Parts: sequence; C-alpha cells; structure tokens
Amino acid sequence: MAIKYIPFYLVAFLGGVMCRSFFDTPLYIVLALFGATISFYIFSIIFHNDLFNKTNKSQILFFVSLFFLFGLIRLSIFEKNIVVDKLHNFYNQSISLRGTVLSEELKPNSQRIMVSTDLGKTLVVTNVYPRYQYGDIISFSGIVKEPEQYGDYDTKKILSRDNIYSEIIFPEITQIKQSPPSKILYYLFAIRIAFERNIQLILPEPHASLASGMLLGDGSGLDKETTESFRKSGTIHILVLSGYNITIVGIFIMAILSFVFPQSIAWVGSVLAILLFTAMTGTQAPAVRSAIMAIIGLVALKSGRKNFAWSSLLWAAFLMIMWNPMTLRWDRGFQLSFLATLGLIVVSPVLNKKLSFLPSAFGIRESGIATLSAQLFVLPLLLSWGSEVSILSPLANILIVGIVPLVMFFSFVGGIFAFVGVFAGKLTASVSYILISFQIYIANTISAIPMTSITFSGLPNILLIFIYMLLFYWSAKHYISEQKNA
Repeated sequence: MAIKYIPFYLVAFLGGVMCRSFFDTPLYIVLALFGATISFYIFSIIFHNDLFNKTNKSQILFFVSLFFLFGLIRLSIFEKNIVVDKLHNFYNQSISLRGTVLSEELKPNSQRIMVSTDLGKTLVVTNVYPRYQYGDIISFSGIVKEPEQYGDYDTKKILSRDNIYSEIIFPEITQIKQSPPSKILYYLFAIRIAFERNIQLILPEPHASLASGMLLGDGSGLDKETTESFRKSGTIHILVLSGYNITIVGIFIMAILSFVFPQSIAWVGSVLAILLFTAMTGTQAPAVRSAIMAIIGLVALKSGRKNFAWSSLLWAAFLMIMWNPMTLRWDRGFQLSFLATLGLIVVSPVLNKKLSFLPSAFGIRESGIATLSAQLFVLPLLLSWGSEVSILSPLANILIVGIVPLVMFFSFVGGIFAFVGVFAGKLTASVSYILISFQIYIANTISAIPMTSITFSGLPNILLIFIYMLLFYWSAKHYISEQKNA
C-alpha cells in the first residue's frame, strides 16, 4: 500500500460513511462483502502473485474498496449503540430519574440540557430559569418521548450523534447538588459562562447575541426579526461555530502580530490564541474539531507544505469520523469546518496570485483570500440547507462575512478585558458594536429589498453530490499535481 495513495483510502472511508448515512444497508451484507473482498485479495496473492504488485492499479482499487466498506461498517456498528440505551424502552411512559447535567443550551423560550442517567443519556427541555450547568445533579420526572423530526431537521439522528435516543419535555425538576464528573471541564464551563456574561455586559442586544453566535456558536438569544434578516440574506451561517470562522480570526491575529514579531512567532501566537479561544468555549466537541481544522488551515496558508496540509486535514477528518461517524452528515459545524479548510488548501494558492493587488496591511489580503477560498467550497452546502434567500446573498456574504474576523477579534478581546474591568471591555468592544451595527444594517437592507427573495427547499441531494464530486475531483487533481512536482 503506497503511502502516497493513503489520502485516497481515507476519502474512500469517508465516502463509505456518507453512503451508509443515506442507505440503510444491513450490517451482515456489508460484513459479507468485506470478507469476500479480503478473501479475493488473499486468493489472488496465492494464485496470481503478479496481480497485486506494488504498482498495480488493482491493489489501489482493492484498498479503496476495503476502506469504503469499512466506512459502511463503522456507521452500522455505531448505530447499534441504541442497544446500550435503556430509556428508549420507556417511550410514552412517565418515569422518575436522577442524573448529571453534561451540557446546557439556552433557547429564546427554553433551556435544553443533556443529562446522563443510569438508563442512558436524555435531552431535557425545561424553562429558561433556573439555569442549570455542567455538574448539576438533578432529580426529574416526566414522560419519555422519541425525538421528533421537524421538517428537514432530523432531530433523532442529530441527537443519536451524542448517544441520545429520548427527550423529556418540561419535566418536574429538583436540583440536588453539584458534583461535576470532571473538575477541569467544570472550571472551563464556568469560564465560558462568565465570558458570555461579559459579552452581555459590554454589548447591548442584539449585538451581544450576534457576537456570542460568532464566537461560541450560540446565537439563541437573538430576536426573531434579526434572525430572519440574516436568514433571508443568506448569512445565518456565521452563527454556526466552525473552523472557518476561527481560521479567519487566526489569520487576522497572525497578520497583526507579524507587524511586531517574525512570521514564525506570529504563527505560534495565532495558534495559541485559537487554543485559548477553544478553552473559553468549554472545550466542547464542536469547538475542538473547529480548532483542529483552523490550525490545519493556518498550516496550509503559511507553511507552504501543501501535502502536509492535505494529509493533516484528511487524517483529522478520518479520526473524528472514526470516533463518531454520525458527525459526517449530521454535524453542520464539522461540515463547514472541513469544506472551508479544504477550500483554503486548494483555492487560496490560486487566489493569492489573482488578488495580489489587494493591500496586505492588517491582513486584508489574507483575510479576503481565505474568505473567498472557503466560500467557494461551503456555498453549495449552505444552499442545500434551503430557506428564503435573497438573490443578493453573494453580496451580503462579501460585506457581512468579510468583517466577521474583526468582530470576533474585538469581541473576544473585549470579553477578556471585561474580567479586569467592564469599562475596558466596553472600550474595546466599541469597535465590535460599530461593525455589528453595519452587519445588521446590511442584513436588514438586503432582506427587505422587494422582488429579490426566492424560497426553495434546498438543493436536491443528487445535485449537491454532483457539485461536490466536481470540487473533490478538482482537489484530487490538485493533490496529484502537487505529488508529481514534489
């Protein structure tokens, strides 16, 4: 198995997982195909030794097939985790439970908490107050429900990603005590909560919710009118925590530091800033995945070792999906992170030559190149989610997304300074206030222009697959060209 072909095998694994997510193939059939493939390989080596020599395309095809089937198997096995869960046996029954809060998410009219019990994990939807946090031990009673699908939003699959197969809506809850499973996570979550409060102290609404959305992926406090404006303008994706947003901020920080320090120190500084940012979000899985993708993106842009960036991206995706294969299709943050990082690796070198006329001061050129490179690869995915979108959405993305790194940078620094003093935080975040006001103005203006909005249910899956096959084909050609020139 030649090392240079390993990226193609990793892609085959990802393809197998994705294919299995659409087609419910019985595990025994996949295992039979897997065993038949290996048996054929062994038989061919014994009786036709020249069939699978080191340079033979047959060997490449064999390993591609093997990794593809392995992807099918991995997702099939993960879906068997429901056997361990006991709560799904109590659907539509009233039950009393005791468990530990693992995470919480605030919505405009409710609070969603993930609770671990002796019978398995469950999603509890309750009132906004009192607020629960990581480590709270609670006693609650209510009716166990099977998660419902809302339109195209497959709640059941999304929750099963975290091994959750049930939900309990507005149960009676009694908080017993605090006993976090991990002291480190407890303090990290406490820092995140304090940081969110700082954002609310230094920025008014809806600016605070928009800043929290861009920084932490939590825009739940945003009012419906503003949310609808960003949705119609096609820029609601800025509120999804992804490696794309973090990469842009890392580039901006690196550009600023490069004015004072050598490039190598500036690069290290930007990576440390990303790690600090990840810690501030409570080191939740989406933030960790996004940080990994962001660092790979920085490697792609600055190291000049494109093959290393290619391999790092695919290995990172392989290990993440190997750990939790549901992530590939049912985690929008991962999808945005992966595609944006791939765009940075493939497209940025081309745009770097085409956009050499842009000023390099304050990271304008690098941020612009990174934004356009990532947008090329994420745009089909964003369109596939569907909604009412303005035909001026591309313009909105250029104007709104283009200043996201500045908003994130000054909001993050302002939130940090607020630990020292609220005035210092407000002074720094005043830049964010102006920039966010501009974003809101653009979103409101473009979404309000008559005769420019179109409503669609999203790109058909077959068209989306075709588009990304073309993009991946171009990426593969780029990788092969780099290999030949290496």
